[in-house]
Amino acid sequence: MTETKLSISDSMKSGFQLWKKHLQKIMVVGLIVYFPTQICIELISVLFEKVFSIEENLNNLSLINNTYDMIRYLIGSVALLGILNFITNRLEKEDDEEQSIKDIILHGLRKWPTFIGVGFIAGIKILSYALLLIVPGIYKSVRLSFIDCEVATNDDKTIDSCDASEKLVDNHWWRVFGFSSLMFLLQVLLELLFVIPLFLNSESNIMSLLLGVTTKLLETYFIVVRANYYFRLKRQKDHDNITTEIKDDFNETQQGTAMTTI
Repeated sequence: MTETKLSISDSMKSGFQLWKKHLQKIMVVGLIVYFPTQICIELISVLFEKVFSIEENLNNLSLINNTYDMIRYLIGSVALLGILNFITNRLEKEDDEEQSIKDIILHGLRKWPTFIGVGFIAGIKILSYALLLIVPGIYKSVRLSFIDCEVATNDDKTIDSCDASEKLVDNHWWRVFGFSSLMFLLQVLLELLFVIPLFLNSESNIMSLLLGVTTKLLETYFIVVRANYYFRLKRQKDHDNITTEIKDDFNETQQGTAMTTI
C-alpha cells in the first residue's frame, strides 16, 4: 500500500525511490523528447547569433531566452505529461502491468493539444489576477499549479482541468505554495550548477547540447515528485470529503433527534 502522508519531505524521499526504481524507462523517455528539443534550440541559437546582437541590445537576450523557454515548454511537455501519468498510474495501480516507453510517449502526445489549450486558459486567468495585484496573481497560480497533472491523468473530457486543480488545492493552499516554491528553487539551483560550465565553454554547441539534455534528464526527478505529491493530495482531498460527509450526516441526525424530542 502506497504511503499517502501529505508531507513535502516524505514526497521527495518516496519520489526519489520511485525515480530510481523507474530510472531507465524515464531516462529513455527523456532522451527521446529532450535530445531533439535541445538540438532544435542549438540550431536556433546559431541563427540568432547571426541575426541578433546581444552586445548592442540587451533586450535581444530576453527575446532569445523566452524563445528557448517556449520551445522547451512546447516540446518538453510531451515527456512531462507522459511521465506524470506513468508515475500516478504506478501509485494508483501498483499491481497492474507497467506502461511501455512507447505508451508513455504516445500518451504524452495524445494529451499535448489539451495541455497547450488548458495552459493558455490558465495563463490568461493568472495574468488577469496579476493585473490587479501581484499577490492575487500568485494566489491564482498556486491554485492552478496541478493542471498538468489533471490533464495527464484525467480522460474525462467533461472535467475542467483548471477547476479540478483549484478544487484540489482548496484548504491546502499554503502547503502547495510551500511545495511549489521549494521545487522551483531546487530546479533553479540545479540549472545554475550547469550554467557555470556552460559559461566556461560558451562557444561550444556540443557542450551546450550535452549540458542542456543532462539538466532536463535530472529534472525528471522533480516531475516524479510532483506526480507523487499530486497523488497524495488527491488522497488527502478524498479523506477530507469523506470526513465532511460524515460530520454533515451526524449533524443532520442530531438535528432530527432534537426535533423529534421537541
